[in-house]
Amino acid sequence: MADRPGSAAKIAVITRTKDRPMFLGRCIQTVLEQTETDWLHVIVNDGGDPWPIDTAVGQYADRYRGRLRVIHNETSVGMEAASNIGIRASESRYIVILDDDDSWDPLFLEVMTAHLDSNTWPHVKGCFCHTRIIYEEIRDDSIVETGRGDFNNRISHLDFFQLLPANRFTPVCFVFERAALDEVGLFDESLPVCGDWEFNLRFLSHYDIDTVQQELAFWHQRPTVKGVNGNSINAGADMHALYRARIINRWVRDGLKQKATGMADLFAAAIAIEQGVIMQRKIDRRRGLRRLTHKLKSWLKGR
Repeated sequence: MADRPGSAAKIAVITRTKDRPMFLGRCIQTVLEQTETDWLHVIVNDGGDPWPIDTAVGQYADRYRGRLRVIHNETSVGMEAASNIGIRASESRYIVILDDDDSWDPLFLEVMTAHLDSNTWPHVKGCFCHTRIIYEEIRDDSIVETGRGDFNNRISHLDFFQLLPANRFTPVCFVFERAALDEVGLFDESLPVCGDWEFNLRFLSHYDIDTVQQELAFWHQRPTVKGVNGNSINAGADMHALYRARIINRWVRDGLKQKATGMADLFAAAIAIEQGVIMQRKIDRRRGLRRLTHKLKSWLKGR
């Protein structure tokens, strides 16, 4: 373990990893390539073999220059608990969770922290940026990109009605003030999945979250890969659906106990709006297809 000398860092980068050395190398590179250099990288090995991690970080000791802290959990405690361990083991003004298989544009930390530094609205305590999904496969022990897709680039300003139906930003693109945790709390360690969405909902319940309309983060997905090298959102889709339902039920149940059904009403309205938008898009596509078919028929008749 290498400790950062002197005062606290501007931003703590928390990386959760377990037995995925081929991804961790890319993650380390994306941190070291940041134009903003005032950071502390905390790598939490959640019960995996320590040797590959120590070997990987050892190659970059000169470039880290004391800005690294490695924590080896003897046994796995789960993603959310690993995040909390990393947060508690660091000091900084800002925090971001960078999973071992995700990456950033070199300007990510500079742009995101500058946005929060210049913010004048007192209720803004975090921001997320537009994010590109990178699809990839593992071939012969190598990571091969197979395509790219949009994730949240349509969002210009975030509100509850966007976040309630589904998570609109993953940890890779979300930077927030450490001080906000006094009100928001840490990540819910009882959740094996969906912990970031639940955290985001709690965060928005207390503070506003700005949108940085620049594509600076990359969420890497491997839809066909199972096991340790897969993504929980793909490999554990059924579990995501289960815990999404449990989170909604818990929020609504708490509201009912307090005789305040506001959250229940919000969930219902947000999901209805989401379904209405999806249905309208389907209708628009059908109408467009009918118009195209009509034009094609007219063209054929005129030949």
